[in-house]
Amino acid sequence: MNPIVEAKSVSKTFAGHLALDEVSLSVQQGTIYGIVGANGAGKTTLLRIFLGLLRPDAGTVYLFGEPMAKEAAELRQRIHYVGPDGRFFKNFTVNDLLRYTSLLYQRWDAGRAKTLIDVLQLPVHRKVGELSTGMLMQLRVCIALSSRPDVLLLDEPTTGLDPVVKKQFLQLIVQEAAGAGTTVLMSTHQLNEVARMVDHVAFMYKGRLLLSGALEDLRQAIKQIQVVMPNDLPEWVRENPAVVEITSSGHLFTLVVENDADAIMDRLRNDGAVYLESVHVDFEELFEHVMRKEGYVRDGILLS
Repeated sequence: MNPIVEAKSVSKTFAGHLALDEVSLSVQQGTIYGIVGANGAGKTTLLRIFLGLLRPDAGTVYLFGEPMAKEAAELRQRIHYVGPDGRFFKNFTVNDLLRYTSLLYQRWDAGRAKTLIDVLQLPVHRKVGELSTGMLMQLRVCIALSSRPDVLLLDEPTTGLDPVVKKQFLQLIVQEAAGAGTTVLMSTHQLNEVARMVDHVAFMYKGRLLLSGALEDLRQAIKQIQVVMPNDLPEWVRENPAVVEITSSGHLFTLVVENDADAIMDRLRNDGAVYLESVHVDFEELFEHVMRKEGYVRDGILLS
């Protein structure tokens, strides 16, 4: 099956600054894909290239299995981008804006729009210019979902929302996208935000794509082994290339292992391990591991 959205070796430079550095990313239909990185990682640039608002300096973008044409206006009916800086007619009421927007999209679903407005409890008679930042973001997502896109690009979609509303809002997006078969790409700098909703993830840092894939596959590939040995940790453990990190607390050693955890545990058991346990890493630990492995530091990333 061809990816519904794909970037192959895409690069983009602004005034001598490399915003994207040979980024390759493949997104299958129906996926909810999180793109994680600090401000300046290249997340917004990548989403805007997928939408056709920016052209890459190098590389190729494919949408719906075809190379993106220079004139991508017809794709606007199938792709919807929502960012924190969208502009609306401030003197329109929410109802006025919905009626106006319904004329722009062939797939507009008025029933869905009404349901989402009710669920989000948006004030339909209030002027758009009077809405809070969080309400504006919810209104943008409501409009996007009501246009029934094949692909929904969300750039920091929980901007301005309090923690309780944020969680409910993300659940609504997942529910609506799954029901309609919509593919979602969401950029964020908040780890827990992604962990709650995505099935695939990409980590970006300063224009580079560090790691991408199915979240569960990535978590399965990296494990932590906790072990207590009768004496010191065997030297072969420290020399094993699959063991990428070792920390200790007293006699308890914690190993971060890539792809070879079972074989390493068998050998530790044969060496007389007193205590031995393997655990999958959580989302935060996965991110920390990727960043440390690449020699980077976590900056601008929030855990909640």
